Amino acid sequence: MSGRSPADVVTAYFAGVTAGDAGAVTALFAPDAVLSNAAGTLTGSDAIGRMYEGGLNGTTTMRPSPRRLLVDGDDVAVEIDLDVNGNVVVLGDFFTVRDGLITSLAIYSLTPAGGRLLDDVGVDPSAPTT
Repeated sequence: MSGRSPADVVTAYFAGVTAGDAGAVTALFAPDAVLSNAAGTLTGSDAIGRMYEGGLNGTTTMRPSPRRLLVDGDDVAVEIDLDVNGNVVVLGDFFTVRDGLITSLAIYSLTPAGGRLLDDVGVDPSAPTT
């Protein structure tokens, strides 16, 4: 994986999300990766993988339409339109990619409904609820 550019890794990430392939998406994250979104922060590829497995299951269809990737070394920023079961929200995604793996991903909602979306699908289903 280390031969892949940050832009290639982010492109593969969106392809995996579109395909609903949680395994392919999870494989792009480093073992100690950190993902932050409106629902909270997940640490480690295992927790991130469970989130994607729960968010990309058969009842949820996510179709991201990324705009132009802005690449600055290891950092990639992109604004996306995300269609989730027919509801479209705009998100800002900020990736750090090192050695061909995502080490951090911060997802920000740019529309009010996006935060509620991440509350539903952006969590590790095995995490304790408070």
